[in-house]
Amino acid sequence: MKNVEVFTGREVVKIDRDARLIRCHDSERNREETYPFDRLVISTGSSPIIPAIPGVNAPGVLTFTKADDAIALRTDLEANRISKITIIGAGFVGLELCEAFRAMWGVDVDLVELQNRVLSGLVDTELSEIIEDEIRSHGVNIRLGCGCHEIVREGERFCIFDHAGGMFESDRIIIAAGVRPNVELAREAGLEIGVTGGIKVNSHLRTSDPDIYAAGDCVELPDAVDGRAGSWTLGSLASRMGRVVGDNICNGDSRFGPVVGTTVLKIFDITIGSAGLTRTDCKDWGYEINECWGTFHDRLHYFPEAGPTRAKIIYDPTDGRILGFQAVSHGNIVHTLNIASQIMRNSGTLDDLNDIEHAYSPPFAQQFETLHYLAFIAENSRVAGVKLISPAEFTSLPDETLILDVRTKAEIEGRPLNGGTRRVIEIPVEELRARLNEIPSAGKVVTVCQMGGRGWDAALMLRRAGFTDVGILAGGALFLPTGTAA
Repeated sequence: MKNVEVFTGREVVKIDRDARLIRCHDSERNREETYPFDRLVISTGSSPIIPAIPGVNAPGVLTFTKADDAIALRTDLEANRISKITIIGAGFVGLELCEAFRAMWGVDVDLVELQNRVLSGLVDTELSEIIEDEIRSHGVNIRLGCGCHEIVREGERFCIFDHAGGMFESDRIIIAAGVRPNVELAREAGLEIGVTGGIKVNSHLRTSDPDIYAAGDCVELPDAVDGRAGSWTLGSLASRMGRVVGDNICNGDSRFGPVVGTTVLKIFDITIGSAGLTRTDCKDWGYEINECWGTFHDRLHYFPEAGPTRAKIIYDPTDGRILGFQAVSHGNIVHTLNIASQIMRNSGTLDDLNDIEHAYSPPFAQQFETLHYLAFIAENSRVAGVKLISPAEFTSLPDETLILDVRTKAEIEGRPLNGGTRRVIEIPVEELRARLNEIPSAGKVVTVCQMGGRGWDAALMLRRAGFTDVGILAGGALFLPTGTAA
């Protein structure tokens, strides 16, 4: 119907730019073939990164990128031949597989990650810790900061030795250590390869050869926030690139703009979203930044399906430009994530967050959008002289810091703070004005509530009463990992 011929069973072995031919090997007939082209599109995708681990090529160590591997694994799961699976790599593919094996099949899962936290390339430490809490609550064993030193197959099982000298066993091993772009054909054809290893293209997705285009995981694209080149393996981007290339090879003028890297995934009962730069990115690239955290409901709290969202923004303190957004939610975060992505794509600032117009109805949203709240918190902190204490900073406050917990008794019992060597005073916020005399006037005071709002009320009461060194745990106790010591 669309006059498209599909040739399967052919491996392209060479792009002959001078002759305007592609040379293929027909595996079914064991012969070489050539196909002429006027315009060519390279969409060779990406391949899994296989770590240099002794034993990694043994049968039963899979990358989960081949249909045959998935079918064989499902057959073994259905036959109850697998009771334990090890996943090497805690990126978003590793985490999604972790949920699938644990929630769908009920097998034991070991999640092994060389870095000291999960999703280290997607979110910052305070969000990683919340995600790790969720994963562990579903019975997954997370092994962080150790990596895999050697894999030894013994019969039908594997012995896995980590870098710390430990050993554990598994029935199957899945490698989910990331991917790299497939650019061998392009490189051999003399096309320009970018600094990150992807095929370099312009805004029309045209390569260094004006008649050859490239799209998908194999290309390098500019970062919309920072301008640096990057590589993103996202289906949403690949689909849009397909349309742009399809138009341009037919003499169109479609363009593909810089990328924010908007990513969302579901792990067990939470949704994780990220767009733009992380704190680590900003540090590596020399940005001066401010950060702001908050915990909010995705809709009015009295709806049964309402869930808390822990979110943060990263912004430039000089002009307020938004550099990054991250969230972990028990509700719906996709709409907020998409708004944040577009704000960053347009170099938006804190003022632009204030100007967001969103649809409001109690079953779907609050009167203020999550991004509104984060902008309010950033401005309130500046005007009121109340320091935002990050969830990570909260665990390392000086011993002389006084923690003022203004939650209800039930909230404290449900999520207690371990004060450690720091003094904790518990006064419900509605009683605080009458009990200010119980709080020492000298020294630093940090207020804590469940989600952040009452902590602000308490901090402002203290400031008006003459306390000069006042901070608030940004995002409240719900932004802390379980069992956090103050």
